[in-house]
Amino acid sequence: MGSAYLCPVCKANRKEFDLVYKLAQEIRKDPESGATLYRSDELVAMCREDGRPDIDVRCRLCGYVASETAFSRAARRDERSALRAF
Repeated sequence: MGSAYLCPVCKANRKEFDLVYKLAQEIRKDPESGATLYRSDELVAMCREDGRPDIDVRCRLCGYVASETAFSRAARRDERSALRAF
């Protein structure tokens, strides 16, 4: 979360984003009817293999949602393009 972001779709937003934390809830369903048989009261944060939370980013201008990496890479790519222009 320490790097700059740029929306890879609208390419206009560098400032306003939402962080989306993923939560998991265990449920069990009847395979025939689809009725919910069990729903856990517990919500568990989804984490990556390294133990850090699995976070997506949402552009507040166009609504695009993707991994944090996609927004960071777009910012780095744009920065390199600007440097090459000089």
